[in-house]
Formats: sequence, structure tokens, C-alpha cells
Amino acid sequence: MKYLDGSIKDYLNDLAAKKPAPGGGSAAALAAAIGVSLMSMVINYTIGKKECQDGEEKCKSILDKVVGFRNKLQDLIDEDVEAYNQLYKGVKEYGKDSPQLEPIYQEATNVPFAICRICAEGLNLCKELAEYGNKNLVTDTAIAAILLEGAFFSGKFNVYINLKFIKDMEYIAKLHQELQPLEETMPKLKEEILHKCEEVIAK
Repeated sequence: MKYLDGSIKDYLNDLAAKKPAPGGGSAAALAAAIGVSLMSMVINYTIGKKECQDGEEKCKSILDKVVGFRNKLQDLIDEDVEAYNQLYKGVKEYGKDSPQLEPIYQEATNVPFAICRICAEGLNLCKELAEYGNKNLVTDTAIAAILLEGAFFSGKFNVYINLKFIKDMEYIAKLHQELQPLEETMPKLKEEILHKCEEVIAK
């Protein structure tokens, strides 16, 4: 079953149910997808607006990236479900510490790691949107930033819980090297964006 092709109600019912998946990783992908969708909406309300001419070219330059992020995140909603279902089956069959699970744990880690990377890139673009996007939709830009930061940290927790069971030190080091700096910069970047949005609201 692909949740992306179903209803939000069915997805939320399964998320709330006593089922292995969907869980937090899939929910993080959904939250991030909502965030970048809001960014697309702000851009679409900027392009072609006479009062937004100063920011139009900048917004055009980031639209394709934001649409690409949304497409990938939509896929990750279901990819996380599949990866976790495979892990759940593997743990039941082999035990959670079995070396046979190493590639399955890595696959289950790759999905939330991909969510983290997209959220980091998306939040950087959100900063530009706060500067150049349609000011009438500034609250949507702020909400996008909040969702992307939240989805990043949601994905990070799912990465780290899986890393406990992975033995490949080079793989572990690579993920830590990329995620640890972002743990410091993402909250600061979100606060910068929200401060900018608050300034616009106050005018």
C-alpha cells in the first residue's frame, strides 16, 4: 500500500494505530513535504505579482529546487514505511543484534538521513523566501521554517536510534560528520527566519 495515493485520514488512522509503520520517520517526511509545499505556494503567489517584482527572479530561481524536494519527500513517506517494515520482519527473524541485519539497518537509516539533508537545504531556501517572497504570505513562510526544522530533528532521532545497531564505523562517522553541525545551525537559521517574518508582520 502506498500512502501517498490514499487519503490523509487513512494515513493518520494507521499512524495512530498499533502498527509497526507508519511511524516517526514517515511522519517527518510528511511534515517536511508540507513545509516545502507551503514554500511553493508562497513562490507561486510571488511570481507575476506587480508588488513582488523585486523578489520575482530570486523566487523563480528556487522554485524548481523546492518542487524537487517535495517530490522526493513524498516518496520518502512511503519509503520509510517500507524500510521499517523490512527491519521489523528482520528483527523478528534474526534478533535485533544479528549481523545479517546490517544492510537493513543502513537502509532504515538512509531514509531519515535523506529527510535531514532535504530539510537543511530547504531551510536555507526558506531564508531567501523570507527575504524575497510575497509578504502577504509571510506566516506561511514562517510555518514552513518551523516544519522543516522539526522534521530535521525528527529525522535525526531516527538516524541515531538505528546507528546503535550498525557496525560500519566509516558509515557512522559519515552521518555524524554531516548531521552534528546542522544540529547547531538549523535552530539558529529557523530563528533568523522567524525574526524576519516577525519584522514583516510588525510593519
